[in-house]
Amino acid sequence: MPIRFVILGTPYTIKPTEELTAEDINELVEYVKSLVESYLRKGFDEQRVPLLVAFHIADEKRRLQEKYELPLYRIAERLQFAIEEEVATEEEIATEEETD
Repeated sequence: MPIRFVILGTPYTIKPTEELTAEDINELVEYVKSLVESYLRKGFDEQRVPLLVAFHIADEKRRLQEKYELPLYRIAERLQFAIEEEVATEEEIATEEETD
């Protein structure tokens, strides 16, 4: 069943999928509405609010990426290095065994 909602007087309809459930959509709609209302309360006009909300969400995404993706990348890089060292050691052992 499609989810219908209104933001800044404009009606929208989003159809849930396996990846984006109705519950997910409702949660996102409430979050976006709360950001819209927050910027309106601060005195921004309705024409600027969508862009401000978009930048707000983009900044949140950027901060989360910095916080989680970079450390994960570093961990993956270290694991790759450790695996490469392990493979090199195994190859050295095999070479030594062949020469004996």
